[in-house]
Amino acid sequence: MNFRCLFNFLQMKRITLLILSFLICLFSFSQQTYYAAAKAGLSLREQPSTNAKVLDKIPYGEKISVPTVDTFPPVAISTEGFNGFWWHVNYNGKSGFIVSSYVLPLPSPKAGTKTLKDYFTQVSSVIGDPLVIKKTDLSLNEMGESTLTKQFYKNGMEWHRWEGYESASELCLLPDLTIEQCFLLVRLIGQYPELISDKDIFPSKNSTIKNPTGDKTIEVEREKYDGKAGPVNKIKIISAQGAVTEFEIYLLDTQAVIFWSSGV
Repeated sequence: MNFRCLFNFLQMKRITLLILSFLICLFSFSQQTYYAAAKAGLSLREQPSTNAKVLDKIPYGEKISVPTVDTFPPVAISTEGFNGFWWHVNYNGKSGFIVSSYVLPLPSPKAGTKTLKDYFTQVSSVIGDPLVIKKTDLSLNEMGESTLTKQFYKNGMEWHRWEGYESASELCLLPDLTIEQCFLLVRLIGQYPELISDKDIFPSKNSTIKNPTGDKTIEVEREKYDGKAGPVNKIKIISAQGAVTEFEIYLLDTQAVIFWSSGV
C-alpha cells in the first residue's frame, strides 16, 4: 500500500469513526431515563389499553429508557386521579406500553427511606454542611428563639426546616418534577400518612373529609384556559387534629415545592 492509499484509508476510517460516534450520541440523546415507581410492579402491555395483554412486569425501582420522540400517537389515560399517557418502551427484549403516571425522573425511594430529607440524600450528595440560622425575638415566640436549617444538594434540590415555639415547618425544592410526581413521591415515602396515605388518589377538586379527631380539607387550584379549568397547579391539605397541619405542593418556575407546617 503506497502512501496515498494509506492516507485515504486512514481518512475513511476516521470519517467512519466520527459517524459512528455521532450515531451513538444521537441515540443516547434520544432516550430519557425514568424509574418504575409502582410498588407492585409496572405493567408492560401489548397495546395502550388496560385491557391489553401484560407482556411483563417491570420491578419497582427498575431503570427504564423512554424515547424522547415516539412514533406512536399519544394516548391519554387517567388512573387514581393522575393524568398521564401510554408510553411505548422496550424492556427485557419486549416492546410494549407503560403508564407514564407511575414513573419518576429520579430513582424511586428505597426501602427504609421515610422522609424527603432521607430521599434527597439517596439521590444526590450534599453541598457543604447544613446552614443553621438562629434568631431571637421575644415578641414573636414565647420561648424567644427560632432555628432555620438549610441543606443544599448537587442536583439542585434544597431542604429547609424551621423550628419555633410549638411549631415547625419544612420546605423542599425539587427541580424538574411535576406536581403529580411530587404527590406520587410523598405517597411512596409515607412521611405524612395523616395527610397523604399510600392509597390516596391525586386530588382534582376541593373536598372535606370528616374525622372524629378533626376534619381534613383539600383545596385544589387549577390553571384557567378560556374560562375553563386546566391542569392542577397547587394542592393544599389542611388537617385539624389537635395541632393544625398544612401541606402544599405547587410549582415555582421550573421547581416543584413541597411545604409542610404544623403548630398549635
